[in-house]
Amino acid sequence: MKTDTKLYNVFFPFWMLLLIPQAWLFVLPVNFIIDSLVLWMFACVMKLEGKWLFYRKHILPIFACGILADLVGSAYMLILALGFRVCERGDELYLTLPAVVLSAVCIFLFNGYIVFRKQDKTIRWKAAWTFAIVTAPYTFLVPNAWLYGF
Repeated sequence: MKTDTKLYNVFFPFWMLLLIPQAWLFVLPVNFIIDSLVLWMFACVMKLEGKWLFYRKHILPIFACGILADLVGSAYMLILALGFRVCERGDELYLTLPAVVLSAVCIFLFNGYIVFRKQDKTIRWKAAWTFAIVTAPYTFLVPNAWLYGF
């Protein structure tokens, strides 16, 4: 059975990471740096005491939950693309925007209920909202034409 569906960039950057494993050497450190900056800035804005201890305690779970949330959004796009053939190129807004929102919701839930569960309610939910909004995988919205030149 021949199909015209093409999966140029169904889940950026994770699909690319399967095709180009060396990209992990770039993507993981960049995600870690972004999470670190957001966490440190959050601690400074909230005037938390023991910023370094707060950072050390939370950075790895935040990083892991962020990657997991991106994978959830990526899986959503892949399931729609393969299972329901709803896209031609993989960068249609009706496919990518819900994936970004789904990932952001997962980031919010993972951080609110797992990472910051022992924090004061104000800190807990402000941190969850901050990470959901700032670290959502907006790269899903990058058009394939910018990457592949078509």
